[in-house]
Amino acid sequence: MTTDSGGAEQTTGDLKRTAIESILDVTSGLLYVTDVDALLNKIAKTVSETFGLRNVSIGISDRETGDCCVRATHGYSSEVDGLIRKVRYSEERMKKDLRPEFKVGKATYYVPGEFNQIENEEDMLYVVHPERMDRPRTRPDEWHELDYIDFLMYRKDGSLLGYLEIDEPEDHRIPGEEKLRAIEIFSDLAAIAIQNAELYDQLDTDRRKIELLLDLIGHDVNNYAQAVSGFIEIGMQRENVPEPARKSLAKALDQVWNLNKLVTNVKLFAKVEAANGSDLRPMNLLEVLRDALSAAEANYPSRTVRIAMEDDGRPKLCMMNSFAKEIFVNLVSNAIKFDPHEEVDIEIKVDSSCTETRSYWSVSVTDHGLGIDDSLKEWIFERFAHGGKPGSKGSSGLGLHIARKLVSTYKGRIWVEDRVQGDRTKGSVFTVLLPKAPEPT
Repeated sequence: MTTDSGGAEQTTGDLKRTAIESILDVTSGLLYVTDVDALLNKIAKTVSETFGLRNVSIGISDRETGDCCVRATHGYSSEVDGLIRKVRYSEERMKKDLRPEFKVGKATYYVPGEFNQIENEEDMLYVVHPERMDRPRTRPDEWHELDYIDFLMYRKDGSLLGYLEIDEPEDHRIPGEEKLRAIEIFSDLAAIAIQNAELYDQLDTDRRKIELLLDLIGHDVNNYAQAVSGFIEIGMQRENVPEPARKSLAKALDQVWNLNKLVTNVKLFAKVEAANGSDLRPMNLLEVLRDALSAAEANYPSRTVRIAMEDDGRPKLCMMNSFAKEIFVNLVSNAIKFDPHEEVDIEIKVDSSCTETRSYWSVSVTDHGLGIDDSLKEWIFERFAHGGKPGSKGSSGLGLHIARKLVSTYKGRIWVEDRVQGDRTKGSVFTVLLPKAPEPT
């Protein structure tokens, strides 16, 4: 039992509980750092400042060789830091140094300077004050220049992740049992954070590989499709081509265009899935709509399209990203594509809407096409929803699914209704609700 400065008695359990609460408060922020090296530097700095440690280093194990390499330090000069990072600490050396008799915790080893064998120049990098190497201790709890403490960290599968090493406490005292336990808890939580960051880093690497693969495949497919469409167009321009054959060639040309669209949508879908809303920012919904309308009309240069957009012209901010345009490109393109009339009329209305808990911007896209059967109004938003069903002719099956994925990422809603209630043959109304972003102060 101990007594604090105010005279109140505290048990060892109270002190430990206070230490754990402090550590959890510090380490909770570490769990969300996704860059591995940034995380390791933050851990080294945090453990040093929290526990009064002058020199700290963190080594991470290589899964293939088992060797540990220092990936972060705190307290060393930049020159020494650069040299330390080049050193490899083999499994054999670690087993030799961290003998069972030095174990002072679950995964903690205190190696007294009297047993620390300096074998080469690399070992001297950790000696901050060489002039103190031969000095004997003046009291049992005095920190010796050659002392060090390693806190081993393990992965979930039980393999060694690395170590957190104390090379010099600020008070030059050997840490007591409670401080050692507290740092050990800290290192356990740090190990979880490091594994999370490694997993995120691996996922990001995999995502980039997939994007590269899709880009390469898309480039090749588009080149082949361009060549095929060129040959088809040449065939259609020849004289004396029977009308049935000409119609078949025209349908083949449409399918080549659909192939290009499918490749584009697959690449877009992969990027949307990978981003997962990590880059949202306030964007003007009206500017997004105008860009989308231009892009959609450009897809159908041979069609006569009249688009009427109703809004007050004032900026309307939503939390979105660079993919937001694709929502409305898809809706307007479908409205043009599936309208059988010579002239296509589309009405777009932007209005304010609200529920009991949130305010939204509402965008409705009204067409005069063939309409969508009630049994398909939800199904059309599913991935690869096509296959000759009404309203899906020539569809890649990804466009509306991507639109819904984006709207969901923006915490909104999207649905379709009949333009004339009860008569789907008069066309459809697609409605998109997007939460309003706070106005800039």
